[in-house]
Amino acid sequence: MTLKLIAEDYIQPDKIDEVLPLYQALVEKTKAEAGCIAYDLYHDHKQKGHFVFIEEWVDREALDLHVQSEHFQQLVPQIDQYQIQAGRFAHLHRFEVLLSDKKEDG
Repeated sequence: MTLKLIAEDYIQPDKIDEVLPLYQALVEKTKAEAGCIAYDLYHDHKQKGHFVFIEEWVDREALDLHVQSEHFQQLVPQIDQYQIQAGRFAHLHRFEVLLSDKKEDG
């Protein structure tokens, strides 16, 4: 079962230029991972410094491997030093999975 993840970063607006090459490297290396279906980064044009990742992974194991990858371990702490608040994360499964689980329970 695939897993979607929405991850939000809040970067100091005056540090965006420092973060952009780090994000670029993270996105390029992550898209090459075997379990990555999609890994797209967006910038909120109404809130400077607000970045949103929309990710899709083949399964939870693929996401776990991503978080343990060398590039993630190297780049994310460099990015996080410029945050103005903690990132937010939402792990999402398709609505049909919830319906299927309810049928099995009931």
